[in-house]
Amino acid sequence: MAVTLFGLTGVTAAVQPAKVNKPVPVAQQFVNITTSPDRLNLGTTTFPGIHDLPEALTVEVESNCLHGSIVISSTKLTRRGGGVIMPERISVQSPATVGYVKMSKPVAISKPTEGSHKIVLDFRVQSDMIDLAGKYTGTFTFTIMPPV
Repeated sequence: MAVTLFGLTGVTAAVQPAKVNKPVPVAQQFVNITTSPDRLNLGTTTFPGIHDLPEALTVEVESNCLHGSIVISSTKLTRRGGGVIMPERISVQSPATVGYVKMSKPVAISKPTEGSHKIVLDFRVQSDMIDLAGKYTGTFTFTIMPPV
């Protein structure tokens, strides 16, 4: 605001250079990931097909440095007493993907970036006639890649 007023009255003033961020020493750099909710409900299905999960997973990234893409991978979902849903039948969508992507291999859910941010993930599961009813459990793993 002060620079604008000086400019209007014809007074010249030295303009300070933009603040330059000093690199954070490597020993002080950090990237931390938390998810909300802690457990993701796959929902209930009564027929085979593609099912969107009823809730999204929010990944909160706290960072004070540049980091590479964040990648998600999945274990198979297993049912106690028998039954498996393989990762290729689980799909994820994020702002960094083009639609839903099968999790048969790790999926990049963010692009390289700096600072804190949130990533909202939506999931789909393909169920088949052979999938037994019951509670299935598995694990999502998030990997922070180094910056390029």
